[in-house]
Amino acid sequence: MSQALDNMNKIFFTVAAISVALAISKYFAGKWKSKTQEHNEEKAVPLKSVAYGKSALGEKSRSILLAAAFVLGFAIRIYQFGLVPGGVNQDEAMAAVDGKALADYATDRFGTFMPAHLYAWGYGQMSSLLSYLIAIFVKIKGFSIITARLPMLMVSIMGGIFFYLFVKDLFGKNVGLAAALFVAINPWHFLQSRWSLDCNLLPHFFIAAMYFFHKGICAGPSVKRSNDTVAADQDGFKNGKLFRRIYLCISMLLFGLCMYCYGVTIYTIPLLLLVMAVYYTVKKYLQISDVLICAAAYLFIAWPFLLTMAVNYFCLDTIELPFVTIQYFPDSIRAGDILFFSDEPLRQLGNNIKSLLNVTVFQKNDLPWNGVEGFGTMYLCTMPFVLAGFVEFVRRKSEGVKSLAVFALLTGIGLGLLTNNVNVNRINLIYYGIMIFAVLGIAFTIREIWVFLCTNMAMYAVLAAMLLMTYFGDYADIIKGQFYYGFGDALLRAEASGTQIIYVTADTQYEGSYNVSEILTLFYDATDANYFQGITNSNNGMERLPYNQRFVYADITEELAYSTINEAASYVIRSEEAGYFDTNMYEVISYGTFSAVVPK
Repeated sequence: MSQALDNMNKIFFTVAAISVALAISKYFAGKWKSKTQEHNEEKAVPLKSVAYGKSALGEKSRSILLAAAFVLGFAIRIYQFGLVPGGVNQDEAMAAVDGKALADYATDRFGTFMPAHLYAWGYGQMSSLLSYLIAIFVKIKGFSIITARLPMLMVSIMGGIFFYLFVKDLFGKNVGLAAALFVAINPWHFLQSRWSLDCNLLPHFFIAAMYFFHKGICAGPSVKRSNDTVAADQDGFKNGKLFRRIYLCISMLLFGLCMYCYGVTIYTIPLLLLVMAVYYTVKKYLQISDVLICAAAYLFIAWPFLLTMAVNYFCLDTIELPFVTIQYFPDSIRAGDILFFSDEPLRQLGNNIKSLLNVTVFQKNDLPWNGVEGFGTMYLCTMPFVLAGFVEFVRRKSEGVKSLAVFALLTGIGLGLLTNNVNVNRINLIYYGIMIFAVLGIAFTIREIWVFLCTNMAMYAVLAAMLLMTYFGDYADIIKGQFYYGFGDALLRAEASGTQIIYVTADTQYEGSYNVSEILTLFYDATDANYFQGITNSNNGMERLPYNQRFVYADITEELAYSTINEAASYVIRSEEAGYFDTNMYEVISYGTFSAVVPK
């Protein structure tokens, strides 16, 4: 982090903390005064001036700002899309390769028909929904880095829209506007929208599911709400009941799809649904019949995933059905990521709490693709506003439907406690919950002291501008090194040389990372799944040597270069390995970290 950015973060954090302290002080001073002095109703309710009810922001101004938030959020997500981040991440490449196989043959790259969960690295599986979404785009527009990343972009934008709608419905138009502006420039939301990682689908499907659940429990005059009795005729009752159940079923279908976004949902989503079913039934927002219909809708989508988890937990045989495969993964080590399966659960819980705080409250640096150094996931000045958000939530005496905001946050916290040593992408379910309370806090400070509207907007405008300059500047150069930039160009140049055999360095991610080198090769080569499996020797319309003879993943050494001279092979190497090759016999073409070595 540059010294200037570090100093600016300290200043903005201090400004935010002071704003929150002053707003909270003013609020509690007003409460104390109302208890100790008699004053009329108009003096006791200062809400008309700013944030709620009759706002200083008119409908026209609010509409303009809302449109600006959408245009800004959309524009910065599509600018240089596919180019930044440069290169391709290994997990991203894997999702795309399986997506291409699904588009071509309705199998993964290994030939498993319609898998509910993907094999991935074998020891660590991957959720399937992203690959199925990629398959749709491959069918429409062909296989490329753009079609590999488009699903994540579109789902992320969808998530931002549902976040705005959810907050607006819970807390009003002005807090909704704050949510729209905040999510448009939020560092976490922005970064994960521009490349594809399976688990990053989860928070967006989750917030959409929460939105429709809220619509469902609020739709129609079907139940007693709090202490109010809703009068309606019989037709109104039936219509309300129908709409409620439609919304609830949509919500449950989305919760079901969450299961195919990330494996951690096995111990988060079912528990959340159970708690919400009990809570909202007791509160009389739901009837028992509603709960049963919801359970059926959820299981209609989720059962293949749930059965896959059961098959692997009990070490059962793979189940092949006419429309889906429930696969057993004998080499899986994923259970070791869960608190309950740790060797020392209490000690691990302490580590989990520390990790949870580090990646949320303290926003410490994470993996390069999860954050831009100096900006955190929420901007470092945001956490004081989260504290103010809790005050505002209590001030509103929020209960009933508004408790969904707490459920959203607690689900993420629970995930952080139960998942060992979380990082940003492992705990991504928590971030919409944090943002809800952040925008509540921002609105609270403005409601109490109007001038903070200007200071808050100025702070976040400066931070957003600096984030974008850094992301498309220095960060773009850093991240492409992490995404193996140049590997694809080197591979395509080696293939263009016309040699039948291509030796590919096994030292891509780390020394001896054969599996990473292979998945990158499969991606950039757009390898046909049947060719990869050895079913055919035709790849991309051309007859080739069998896959396991054409591509050789090896440690590139001087001995290898010498022993393969007579094979007339080409090579994809790390650029520092170029000295092993005789320049009289080979041409070395550098693409940064990687190079192609082709016969002259």
